[in-house]
Amino acid sequence: MNFKKIFAAGTAGTAVMTLFSYAVTKAAKSNYLEPSILGQLLNRVTPLEKQTAMVTGWASHLGIGILFTGAYDKYLQLKKTRPTLANALLMGSLGGLTGIAIWQATFKAHPNPPGVNLKNFYKQLFIAHLIFGAAVALTYEADDMEIVNPDPFYQETDYIFI
Repeated sequence: MNFKKIFAAGTAGTAVMTLFSYAVTKAAKSNYLEPSILGQLLNRVTPLEKQTAMVTGWASHLGIGILFTGAYDKYLQLKKTRPTLANALLMGSLGGLTGIAIWQATFKAHPNPPGVNLKNFYKQLFIAHLIFGAAVALTYEADDMEIVNPDPFYQETDYIFI
């Protein structure tokens, strides 16, 4: 396991997924932000300062994203394969379905869940996980790329200076 790669890909995937959730939240004028909802759930059980609840929500969301990425890494190792769009979307689909099941159980078990349109939340959550899977796969591939020379004006010459 390459923990640096898992951390980088998990962070990138979670960030891109959450950007999608921000866009849906803004367009729908309804809160579908996973870190915010996690913070609200926690705050309604253990009252916290707003900033502490948000940081905890973000840390939880990021940690879960890194765990999902670790599972993807394990899958890639077991199959002896590289990230592809197909296996990234498979991971995103499985992550989305797993996420929906966990969110359903959490909302059901919570004594005072926030008012979220669950049907729409789950739809956007599934799509967000497809985006997460694609972003994780792209980050994995980018991590393996070698930058030969980042200077676009560099030219190799045969000149020998004495």
